[in-house]
Amino acid sequence: MIDQRYIKYIKTIAQCHSFSKAAQLLYVSQPALSRFVKKVEDEMGASLFDRDTIPLRLTPAGERYLTYMEEFQDLEKKMYAEFSSHGAGAQSLTISTLPLLGLYVLPKIIPDFAEQYPSVDQRIVECSSVDLLRRLDEGETDLALTNLQPAREGFMVLKLLRDPLVIAAPYTDEMRRRYPGCADNLNSPLPADLKELEQKALIVLRPWQNMRIAAETACRHYGFTPAKVVEVPSLPSALSLVSSGRGITFICPTYVHCIQPQNPLIYFALDELEGLTDVRAICREDTKNLYVKEFCRCAVRKLKDGLNDPT
Repeated sequence: MIDQRYIKYIKTIAQCHSFSKAAQLLYVSQPALSRFVKKVEDEMGASLFDRDTIPLRLTPAGERYLTYMEEFQDLEKKMYAEFSSHGAGAQSLTISTLPLLGLYVLPKIIPDFAEQYPSVDQRIVECSSVDLLRRLDEGETDLALTNLQPAREGFMVLKLLRDPLVIAAPYTDEMRRRYPGCADNLNSPLPADLKELEQKALIVLRPWQNMRIAAETACRHYGFTPAKVVEVPSLPSALSLVSSGRGITFICPTYVHCIQPQNPLIYFALDELEGLTDVRAICREDTKNLYVKEFCRCAVRKLKDGLNDPT
């Protein structure tokens, strides 16, 4: 099976003409992305990018590589479509996930599921929240992991993990005086004083990203109007700015554990919207793949003892 990163990573670098910009969009570090590309180039025996040009460009070999990989991807889609017609007899499970959920949540589930169903081929695809629903609609994936309730009908939704929306703020001297001993209080966030926090800059993601949608929902619900809004491309960027005292952001415990901020932060609860960003498994109501339900049962069981209680 094709590792989707081979296409996604190379294509994103080519579109951004930059390793650093691509790394931000892909939620990976720049050194890790550079190592990945070097590994592919070593395997192919050719350079995929001309690093001597500004802006960065694909070499002819890089362009041919992407063409071949896209052809392989099309063939793989046709294969899955053909075998999915066998319904319950299918021996594969395709899971689409948001990148950070794939990094932090899936590793808690997959080993146990693989032990129970060793003959089932698991295929993991990382994509945006928009692509998650499109892939479900078009039958390209059996199951999606996300943290927002879909707005459309035709899907079955199961909550896997309690992951409440909170506000992260820098633990400044002012915060220390007001809330002593409350650094990194993620498990026991304080009640939010939204009037006080309105004086801070609010750091948000781009409009199509789930945490931006959740942030806008919270602002509308509470009538929260920050003094300034700063838009960034990723949650690691948002938490980095919060850590450096540049503002506050909306986030969930799962992402905080995954990113691990370098400096102490303080967290505030939004009790009325607590369940907004819970981790959910979504599938089509007409799915014929029996392993979808088995994977969800395994997920609920494993995550119950994990980061939070999903009940």
